[in-house]
Amino acid sequence: MIVLTILLTGCSTLAFYTQAVVGQTSLLLARREIPQVIEDPDTDPLVREKLSLITEILAFARDDLDLPVGESYSTYVATGKRYVVWNVFAAPALSLQLRSFCYPVVGCVSYRGYFQEAAAEKSGVDLAAAGFDVFVGGVAAYSTLGWFADPVLDTFLNRSDVALAELLFHELAHKVVYISDDSRFSESFATAVAKEGVRRWLQDRGDEPTHREYLARQGYTREVMALIGSTQAALQALYASGQNDEEKLSQKQQEIDALRAQFAELQKSWPGQRHFQGFMAGQINNARLATVAEYNELVPAFVGLLNLEQGNFLAFYDAVRELGKLNETERNQKLADLATGLEE
Repeated sequence: MIVLTILLTGCSTLAFYTQAVVGQTSLLLARREIPQVIEDPDTDPLVREKLSLITEILAFARDDLDLPVGESYSTYVATGKRYVVWNVFAAPALSLQLRSFCYPVVGCVSYRGYFQEAAAEKSGVDLAAAGFDVFVGGVAAYSTLGWFADPVLDTFLNRSDVALAELLFHELAHKVVYISDDSRFSESFATAVAKEGVRRWLQDRGDEPTHREYLARQGYTREVMALIGSTQAALQALYASGQNDEEKLSQKQQEIDALRAQFAELQKSWPGQRHFQGFMAGQINNARLATVAEYNELVPAFVGLLNLEQGNFLAFYDAVRELGKLNETERNQKLADLATGLEE
């Protein structure tokens, strides 16, 4: 769910690049082959079970989703951490446009990643002091876009089977298509692949109860995303209005409070669904709202494109690559047309 920009050269902050190189190198040096870990009698049974499941998920990704698995996730690293990376997102106080962080080779992305939580928090404090809305979030997995054979991390393993499959499909999708300087395109594409991949994986397993539960959760998620989308639209209109900044900031908070209230009402219709509760209970600001859009806003368009390709993933990937060749304006118009066609 993240493309970590690492092992790059340039004159930007030396400390940032140093921590990235050290963090990535430490993971590479700690890798163990998964079959070896599974066969080790000292391996925790729960870890062994999850690693065996991952092997099955990867086979499905390769054979049924046409994802380029290769040597990815063939090794395991026990980090002893809750997260492997912490991402820092920032947006102006009166804008939903995430600040870009630019690097050689991969271009600009909408976050900055740190292997140490303290360093991420410090970066967030500095950006907040400069007037930005800031969100610092822990990340369980990232993709190096095929530069390295990414390992399975212990940070993956506390997830449900469904969430684990979703994570792996998402990260592998980044190896298929990654558009430099367009995080929203790349992340939404990977999210679309992951969601459809999980749906097919559950069907293949014949796990009908979990399949029904997953589809219900997707319905719930769409309704929550609609609420968040409405709030984003209201905020964009507010920020573009002629009100003064003090009035805008006051109304901004009113819109956020209204979102929480609307979510509380929605929850009554979805007993047992807990997804997004942490989001709504935590700090909500422009940066955090914008991260939701990065990973989800274009998903309906990519679903529409997959449908046009009659569910054929290879044809879908080719079509997405063609979209990636367009300039940003043309690409966004094509995606908007796809999303509109799905609604009609």
